[in-house]
Formats: sequence, structure tokens, C-alpha cells
Amino acid sequence: MKKILLGTTALIGAATLYAGAACAGEDPKVTVGGYNNFEAGYTHSDFNNNEQNRAFRNETEIHFNVAGKADNGLGYGAEIDLIADIDGGDNSSSPGFTQSGIVAHRTYTWLQGDNWGHFEMGSNDGAARTLKVDASSISRATGGIDGDWKYFADVNSTTSGLPSGTGSGAAGAFGDPVGHFITAPDLPVEHGPTTGFSNDLWGNDNKVTYYTPRFSGFQLGVSYAPELANRGELTNRVETGSTAYSDIWEGGINYEGQFDQIGFAAAATGEMGKAPKVLSGTDKQDIRAWNGGAKVAYMGFSLAGSYGDWRDSTATEGTNTKADYWTVGGAYETGPFGASVAYMESKIKPTGFENKFKDVSAGIDYKLAPGLTPFVEYTWYKLDPSGAGTSGFSNKGDVVLVGTQLSF
Repeated sequence: MKKILLGTTALIGAATLYAGAACAGEDPKVTVGGYNNFEAGYTHSDFNNNEQNRAFRNETEIHFNVAGKADNGLGYGAEIDLIADIDGGDNSSSPGFTQSGIVAHRTYTWLQGDNWGHFEMGSNDGAARTLKVDASSISRATGGIDGDWKYFADVNSTTSGLPSGTGSGAAGAFGDPVGHFITAPDLPVEHGPTTGFSNDLWGNDNKVTYYTPRFSGFQLGVSYAPELANRGELTNRVETGSTAYSDIWEGGINYEGQFDQIGFAAAATGEMGKAPKVLSGTDKQDIRAWNGGAKVAYMGFSLAGSYGDWRDSTATEGTNTKADYWTVGGAYETGPFGASVAYMESKIKPTGFENKFKDVSAGIDYKLAPGLTPFVEYTWYKLDPSGAGTSGFSNKGDVVLVGTQLSF
């Protein structure tokens, strides 16, 4: 649900503010919004390490949106999303997971024109994530396969389910349980923990992004980031010896159309970037990855799916690694009620091994009052390595979430 509300902020939020801004020539206007999300979780897995099987989680953000319009028709503004939780949004106490920042989730400036499109400059999601279509695009509750179950799951954090000696490019690479870009679970640490589970950190490196206007249902977008490690005021320019990838280009094409009562959407997205040059040891391989997905909707029902391939991105130089994933899901919405179920499967094949990840997530939510949405979500996941030395590293588990989100 949070993903549905906030995942398209880069386009929908800015466009809405632009449309509702004051008349030409007036000072920019500031609006305040955000959300508070409370979750009660129950979890069980083969690798629970005698941990408690229950936990509460609270997530809060305050959003400041600025929008103005110049005399010449130029739309301009900014978005500042501040993390407002007790611990500052740092989930480092949970192995392998951190939020996007101690203070802010995203901060960026935007410019927009009716005829030439939309620019963003700052720390925000890039074009590949904004334009993508997959099964999580229609998931309810916390987002299904791209939901908050990952904060409660046991993810083999000490071994990542792999024996030693497989190469750091393969470590923890059970596959991306989110299934959308940025690409692989084993991207540099700026874009996700090596356990293979996503977090909110990976989308907000400093970048510039451009989106065309939508013509006949089509829209294109492209983003560029000089250095994945840079966020906010950071200006790291180290090449040799750095652990961060550089010269990251991502982009895609998205189509949306309505044919009588049938809605259709499709997208193709991709990413490429340079691997860091280490001072000692073996270099990693460049990022080369792509994703394609589609969605169809009819009278409250919707179906969506995707396929992605990140090949040998970030794997150790000289290794023969292959990795891909696919998603499929269905949803139904009528009035205040919504329900969905989605499936995601991914695998990575480092030399001599094959690691598979499977995830099924079903969710229900109900708009009890304006901005107030209770939800229930169930997720089953399985991590299944194969190859010499992997015996005993398989893991499967369940996560049940009950909670509510207040959006304002």
C-alpha cells in the first residue's frame, strides 16, 4: 500500500502539485503531507536462531512539497521527505537492513513544462524504478512481494546461504525478492544488503532525471548518477580503490492506454554502470541489466507480470554468473476494499552453484476513512541453494503482518 501511494511520487506528485500551483508569477506554495504506518508482525522460519517470533514496527515520514509557476509558464518546485521515527529511520539493528537516510528519504528539485517534459535534480528514485511495471505494481497492503515482510523475515544473515569461496560477486545472491530495478540483490552496498533483500536505500543516490511528456500513451525517461555512494552533500570522486559503482545510466519506456473498459500498461527498463577498480584483489563486473513487464485491468480486476535479467552484474571478474527473475500477480478492487496475490521467483548461478528464491504474498486492505487504511498481509518465502557445500543452508519462512496506515 505504501508503495502504491508513494512509489510514483517522482511523476504523479510533482505533476499534481504543478497543476495545483498558484497562478503564474506568484511565490511557490508549500504543502505538507506524509504517512504513519504501524505493523504487528508474526514470523517463523527454519533459521530463526531462537529469536522472538513477533515484533512491532512503526514507520513515519513528513513530506514537504513546494510548487510554483513562473510568468513564462515554467513549473518548478521541490520535494523533501523527512524520516520522523523515534530512531531517525535507522533500522541497522535488523541485520542487513537500513533505511534511506538518518534524516531524509528523498530530497530533490524539479522543473516542468507542458511541451518539453519534467526534470529532477537531487536524491530521488531514478527513471527505471519509476517507469517499471511488475506484479508489485498492483499489490495491496504493504506492497506484497515488494512489501514490508522483509523487515521481519530471517534471511540467513551470517552466511547468506552460501559456502565460502564462491566469490564476493555471488555472496548472498539468492535473487532479488523485489524483482525490479535497480537490478540485482548483490549490487554495491549503497543499493541493498548482500543478503539479497531490498531496502529503501538504493533509490536515492544523487542523480539527474528527465521524463518526456506522455505522447499517445508513451513516456520515456533517463537518469544519470556519477557515483552511487553520493547522497545529499556527499561528493566522493574516488575511482581506484572505491567500492562504489560509477557512471550509472538507467532509463526506460512506459506505455499506458485505456481501451473502452480495458486498461493496459507496459514498460521496458534498463541500467548500466561501471564497476569499481579495487586496489588489490579481483575487480567486479559492470552493471548490465534490464526488466520488462505488463499490466492489464478490467472492471476492478488486474493482472501483472514481469521478467528481468541482470546477467553477471557485480559478479567477480572472470566468473560465469547468470541471474534472472520473474513476477506474476492478480488483484481486485471494489469501493474501499482491495485484495491481491503475487508471486516472485529469482535465481542466480555462480560457477558451480544455483541459488533460488521464491516468494508468495497475499494482502487485503480496506479504506476505513479518508487516509486511514487497515491491512492484513501474509508472505511465504524460500531460499534454496544448491551445489557443493550448500547442504543445510536452505531456509523457508512465513510472515504475517496486521497494521494500519494513516496518509495525510
